[in-house]
This record gives sequence, structure tokens and C-alpha cells, in this order.
Amino acid sequence: MIPAEIEIDGRKFPAAKGEYVLDVARRNGIFIPTLCAHPLLTPYGACRLCLVEVQQGRHKRVVASCAYPVQAGQVVRTTTEQISELRRGIMELLLARCPDSPPVRALAGRLGVDESRFPPLGRAGEQCVLCGLCVRVCSEVVGSSAIGFASRGWERHVDSPFSLGSEDCLGCGACAAVCPTNAILVRLGVDTSTVLPFKNTVPLDRCVMCGKPATSSPLLTFVKLRLPPALAPDALCPECRLDKTARALAAAAALQRP
Repeated sequence: MIPAEIEIDGRKFPAAKGEYVLDVARRNGIFIPTLCAHPLLTPYGACRLCLVEVQQGRHKRVVASCAYPVQAGQVVRTTTEQISELRRGIMELLLARCPDSPPVRALAGRLGVDESRFPPLGRAGEQCVLCGLCVRVCSEVVGSSAIGFASRGWERHVDSPFSLGSEDCLGCGACAAVCPTNAILVRLGVDTSTVLPFKNTVPLDRCVMCGKPATSSPLLTFVKLRLPPALAPDALCPECRLDKTARALAAAAALQRP
């Protein structure tokens, strides 16, 4: 059922219950910049780049579109002079924090911002924009809460507890996968995998086919505990996993031939 219809930049679109303004805009190809929104996670409104103007009746307000629920009759404007100016100001602050981040500079360029008027706000080489995606995916999706925010003000950053590395980390790499600025790296060693910059280190299981380091031991245990034995995966390196998949597909194709 489509209970609502909203207008975005002069065009009307259907909207479903529980959606946010950003959801409708994305579904219909309307660009609204954001660094902290992800479809698998609850809205957070950290980066504020997704600001839009929403008019309901006679009342207008500027809101974070990622966290503003749709209502019938809303009129949304995404490119007004006020909204563009607000986004550029926010982008300048992000540039001041992460002046050397390629993704941040690329988004800034798209918004017409080349440099920041503000003094440096972050540590040298800073890549993290404090969007919170890594913290939220670890808590909401993985369920580990192995990382979190630490300190305040310009020293605020994401870290493991007491900067010692977390025993709750699965080494799954979900934090690195959702990071919009590539600030997180999963480094594979001979027998361990380390999630940087958090220093979360986990042991690796070796591939059952070739013996190479394959997958995080805690992650494999985590998955096996939640699947029936017949579906529980083995430790396989990427090459052997692809080879096994290719052989299975070839066998299935052979069975379908007359």
C-alpha cells in the first residue's frame, strides 16, 4: 500500500510508510549528498550533508533528510540557495578535518568547495569523518560492539576499548566495508588478521584445500553457531572458494545437458 505522495524539487513521488525523505530521493535518482547514511542501518544524521528544506502546509524547516519521515503532502526542496550554502559550510568543516581524504575532496568538488576557510581540525593524515557507520554496523548488524567513539571535541575518534584491541572483534571487516572514506583497513598476516587503526587482531583459520590463511577464526565460529551443520561453511581462501564455486556451477550445467 502507498499511503503517501510527496513532492521533491517539483516532481511528485509515491512514498511508503516508514520511509525517510532520503529513501524516496535515492529511489528516484535525486542526488542528496551524504556520508553517514546506509540502507542497512538506522538513521543517524551525523554528517548533516543531506540537509533539505521541507514544507508542510505553511511551515518550512531545514531537516536531515536521512532521518526525516515522509508524510503526505510534503514539499521537499534539495537545491535552494540556503541548502547549498549550508552544505558548503559543512563540507568546509569536513575538509578541515580530512584535507587529504580523496573521497572527501571528491564530494567537496561536487558541491563546489575547493578549500576550507577553517584551520586544520583533525590529526595529521586523518581519514575518518566521524560518520559512525563502522560503530553502528558493528553494533546493529554484527552485534559485537567491538569499537566505539572515544574522547571529545576535535580529539573525538573511533577506537577499540582503551585502545588495546577488542576481544569481541570477529575480524569480519564489516566496518571497513561500510567506511565511506577508506579509513579502515583489514590487514592479513600469516596467522592473524588485524583491523586498523583499531589494533583488533584475530587468529586466521587456514584453507582446508590449499593451506593458505583463509578466514577469521572467530567469524567462522560465529557463522557456524548460527547455521545448521549441513550449511556451515569451511575455511576457504578466495582462490579456492572461486574454484569450488566454478566446479559446482560446471557440474550443475552438466546435469542439465540432454
